[in-house]
Amino acid sequence: MAFFDDMKDTLTSVGRDVTQKTKEISGVAKLKLDIKGKEEALNREYIALGKHYYEMNKDGEVCREQMANVSTLLNEIAAMREEIMKIQGGSKCPNCGAALVAGAAFCNQCGTKIENDAL
Repeated sequence: MAFFDDMKDTLTSVGRDVTQKTKEISGVAKLKLDIKGKEEALNREYIALGKHYYEMNKDGEVCREQMANVSTLLNEIAAMREEIMKIQGGSKCPNCGAALVAGAAFCNQCGTKIENDAL
């Protein structure tokens, strides 16, 4: 019987150790996931800050070359999006100007009802 008692104690101890390690691994994984979420939020804030700074200074003397590059890229992107929209048969929302897919009944940005002759 002593053998089985020793085995029971050993298995119980191993079970506790495994449970503790599982909790530690789970805790670390959760913290890493939380850190990744915070880093993504931080990057979104950096982007928003940069956009705000650009809007406030695009006509000024600060970072003139970078401001011009951003303006050029924004215009090129807008032209490409319009070309895609034309190829796909889409249009723009009359209320907010967002791109609409062909046959859309509502704008997915502002919710405006879209009058389509095809519907």
